[in-house]
Amino acid sequence: MISWKNKQPVRPFEKLTVLSFPFYLENLLVIGFFSMMFTIACIWASLPAGMGLRSVSFWFICITLFFNYIFVIVDYTSRGLERVPKLSGEMVFPTHDSRLYTIAILTIGYLAFIMSGWETSGRSIRLIIAFFTYPLMFSLLIVHQRLITLFNPVKLLTTLFLFSRSVDALVFYGWQLLTAVVLYLEIAFFNEIAFAHIFWQVPLTLLLLFITFRSLGVALNTNGPSFGLKVLQNEETHLEAIDEDARIELDKFILKLHRIARVHEYSQAFGMIEEYQKKEGHQQDHALFNRLCQWDDKRLASMLGAQLAERLLTAGAREQALKVFRESYDMAPSRFHFSSGTVTNMFVDATKDLASQERLLGCLQRFEQDFPDHPMTSTIMLKLATLAIEKFDQPAIARAALKTAAAKSDRVRNDQEFKRLLKQISE
Repeated sequence: MISWKNKQPVRPFEKLTVLSFPFYLENLLVIGFFSMMFTIACIWASLPAGMGLRSVSFWFICITLFFNYIFVIVDYTSRGLERVPKLSGEMVFPTHDSRLYTIAILTIGYLAFIMSGWETSGRSIRLIIAFFTYPLMFSLLIVHQRLITLFNPVKLLTTLFLFSRSVDALVFYGWQLLTAVVLYLEIAFFNEIAFAHIFWQVPLTLLLLFITFRSLGVALNTNGPSFGLKVLQNEETHLEAIDEDARIELDKFILKLHRIARVHEYSQAFGMIEEYQKKEGHQQDHALFNRLCQWDDKRLASMLGAQLAERLLTAGAREQALKVFRESYDMAPSRFHFSSGTVTNMFVDATKDLASQERLLGCLQRFEQDFPDHPMTSTIMLKLATLAIEKFDQPAIARAALKTAAAKSDRVRNDQEFKRLLKQISE
């Protein structure tokens, strides 16, 4: 069993290819093999009367084998695999997979629908109808595995809606339309079997079918989880793997950090946090903050919370910044510090709710101690006095703040706000 201690990092996500898929060597060989089979079937069909029955049998074998392999392509692709295993007898006759039999029944039903009657125009229309509905039925069988699903209009419409929501589904519809047009033109212009046509028509048709059903598998891979298809990997599961990888790395870092913090080496521990933040690009700050909040010793959580709150406020996330500020302050009120006087002033201006203002009242009383001789001391003291007298009825705190403001700047005595607050205290 592989533990998280030696887990391999998540590799970069690679989107499943569509256009280049048929040109993998193994797929070219398969297309060549089926091209040979269908070419023989076409030639056989052009032989004199009396050979037709055997020709129809051979056509059925060719179509069954081909669409069984198409099923394999869609199945493997829908689960997120870039390459399909090499063609084998077990692959086109996988007796362990019941979906094969339902696919075979579906294919036979569509063949009967297409071939019923021999009017050329009618057969062309039926072929186009079949081509547009067959992949949807194909998808339903792959996802739900039961033939009866095809007779459930609710399942049919729900799956169609869920399937059609992504760009990959639109790509599939585009390839399907192109293939349908090519098939229609082949029927319209080359209705009679001729050697000059089949040697390029057959490979072209099979190539387009490979691309079309590959794009169907990609669309199923994207949307499959929303209607019950289990996938090994798609963009969503890849992001989940990245999150899990980040969680494991955070667990490792927390263990190292705890060894330092438990001996009260807070400066060294916070230095480790800053290195971790640089490494992760601050992507794990919230997760790290939440983990530190669970410790009995809240000192590091409070320090990180002050930094995180500042970053959130600078980014414009005011409500979230104030929430983190309140949580961090409550963890260690006497030890909570903003990084600078300018940041302190930003929080004073941003804070409108009473809960945050109450906590700021405590912070601002330590402003001169935290930032001695700061050029904004008089301004901050006026704001402290305003909070103290107007929000919390603390005239003693307001009086001390005005005294500090006057001591730091003679000009503040002539300030109208200073005079107003001084008068309000004196009343």
